[in-house]
Amino acid sequence: MSLLSQHADYSLVTAILPRHSTHGVLEAVMNSGAHHALTKSARGTLIKQHRFESFLPRLSPEQEILTFLVPNAETNHLMEQIVLVGKLELFGAGAIYAIPCEDLICSVDSPLWKEGRYTFESTSFDIEFRSELVEIGLITDKDNGEGIARAAIRAGAPGPTISFVRGYGLRDRLGLLRITKSHDKELVSVVVDRCDVDAVFQAMASAGHVDQPGRGIAYQVPIAKGLTNLASVFNPQKHSASIQQIVRAIDEMKGGANWRDTQLLIHDPDAAEFAQNTKGYGHDLVVLHIHTRRKDTDELLRAVLRLGVPGASVSYWRFAEAEAETTKS
Repeated sequence: MSLLSQHADYSLVTAILPRHSTHGVLEAVMNSGAHHALTKSARGTLIKQHRFESFLPRLSPEQEILTFLVPNAETNHLMEQIVLVGKLELFGAGAIYAIPCEDLICSVDSPLWKEGRYTFESTSFDIEFRSELVEIGLITDKDNGEGIARAAIRAGAPGPTISFVRGYGLRDRLGLLRITKSHDKELVSVVVDRCDVDAVFQAMASAGHVDQPGRGIAYQVPIAKGLTNLASVFNPQKHSASIQQIVRAIDEMKGGANWRDTQLLIHDPDAAEFAQNTKGYGHDLVVLHIHTRRKDTDELLRAVLRLGVPGASVSYWRFAEAEAETTKS
């Protein structure tokens, strides 16, 4: 008898929330029948509005990332409940998005979310998830994430999220020289509109020097639907709107983000500032997520590296079950 089962029509739903709102959201979705969730700590990025404030300590608000593997039929219900409980319609309150799984293989004893158990029914018809979104991720050496996040913001991205990961691959092939390269890495991720992808991706890749050997990897993942309200600029003046709020208001008035494609300047495509560096870029790649128990991580890593995978990044998540009491972070 096979120890694995294959499934279709599942999505990975990710919510990025301020630390103080995580407990209430988890409690609500668990009470509505969500089977389990994976959670991990992260930090946001806020740049100071004025130049003189750059000398002050940077602001890195605490965040929590929640991940759910959900049947497609119940994705909207889960996302709507998280938006309502977490008040994600408010600016700076967080983000949520869904990425469809091309394939899902799990062990027969895996606590898979079964369709029909989730009981939440939305009473709001005002939530509209956007489809023209893309997740950009960049894995870099520890302490490099802040510069990459600032580059993303300057290119027009909303507040990036930085989380801790451990990198494997190149370091493990260096023999005795591996002591010169640390396992510790940072994952900088941001959700942007499709029309902003090229500018933000180029800015992040350039800041992270990913075209140089061993400096990291940057990737893009299309999002089926989502909503993002992450702040990127610290502004103590409550009456002043941020650039993200202004752009979002124009999007709503224009009925979408297509107006941003209109060129405001006529430029020489051969000029250096518009050059496209495609060195090291790959296409038609797949992001492979593997969820396993921590004690099995090393054996799993050795197996995938033997198969020729050039590298892997490991994040340590907390597993929250519906039957277990959820506690405040």
